Amino acid sequence: MIAYNFHAASNGARGEANGGRWELALPARGHTPALAGGTQGERLSAEIETIRRLQVGADSSEARLLTAVYVSLKTYPCVVLSGKAGAGKAALVQHLAAALAGPAPGQFIRIGSARWTAQSGQRDYYRDLHTRFGDSQLSEVLSEAQSPQGAGKLYFVLFDGLAPDELFHYLHERLRLLPVVTKPLPAPANVLFIATFHQPNQLSVRDAQILAHAYQINVTAYRRQPPQLPPPPVGLQRAMIRDAARDVVEARDRLRAVFGGTQLPQLSPSAHIAGFLRWYGLSPDTTLDGDMWLFLANSFDRHGNGLFVADPARNLQIAYDLRMVQRVMARLDPANASLRPELSRAVGC
Repeated sequence: MIAYNFHAASNGARGEANGGRWELALPARGHTPALAGGTQGERLSAEIETIRRLQVGADSSEARLLTAVYVSLKTYPCVVLSGKAGAGKAALVQHLAAALAGPAPGQFIRIGSARWTAQSGQRDYYRDLHTRFGDSQLSEVLSEAQSPQGAGKLYFVLFDGLAPDELFHYLHERLRLLPVVTKPLPAPANVLFIATFHQPNQLSVRDAQILAHAYQINVTAYRRQPPQLPPPPVGLQRAMIRDAARDVVEARDRLRAVFGGTQLPQLSPSAHIAGFLRWYGLSPDTTLDGDMWLFLANSFDRHGNGLFVADPARNLQIAYDLRMVQRVMARLDPANASLRPELSRAVGC
């Protein structure tokens, strides 16, 4: 039986961030638990508990989708959830924030679209006012996240239903997260940016180029009401910040440890994914570059547990297929944009 250590209920999620004590059967200082062996108690980790919380009440497709979003956020601080309006993208983000941070005030902010200003006779005035308010919200959360009091907490910024030009303003002009011209600036490790984009059937070439620079996950359908969860265990937020691999050398070391120092299994698209891509004449980007190394490594926790499934080789294949399909979706020309839901279903989410 797992014993949780909670602060007083009124503390919400603030206690677990400051405490940072979460780990099941935490090994003694200086001892590294075996990745391929050991007892189940030695192998349980904060990230496995996070995945369990994310998957409460989820079917298999939703569970894989939630895990894919989590692994993507470990790898890169900004993820774009695309899809039709009403697909449940905002509900997914709210559930993610609740599972990791609980109902903590100030750790989840929403910046909406300024499309409503188009109905006003003073469109430019209200749009500028709306953007200034969004920039102010963003500055406040970045300042708090980088303060000593916020260092062990996770902050979620939801850009909800933004148009491509709005995404470009926040993700590139304001945060410099998109490598459009130069290498992106590093974001605070404890701030996660998620944008929801109501994608039409057809995208302009310019808009597709903007989205191609961000991690993009298509959401076809998600439950509307996030489940009720108890407060997160102590230190759960700090564990995600600590365990995310953001360095390629670290990523390779983690994967090497998972597979006992031997070479990785031969990586190529799964048979059903390869067949799907051939049918539609799509050529995948199978380059095993730094981006792919990071995504594959982040699909495991620091003890070598797979976050998608327990079996290491199968977990690696699922992560490889997902990241490869994300790349294919980012490169789809506007005429093939309607294939996104089918690609999502092909990888099981």
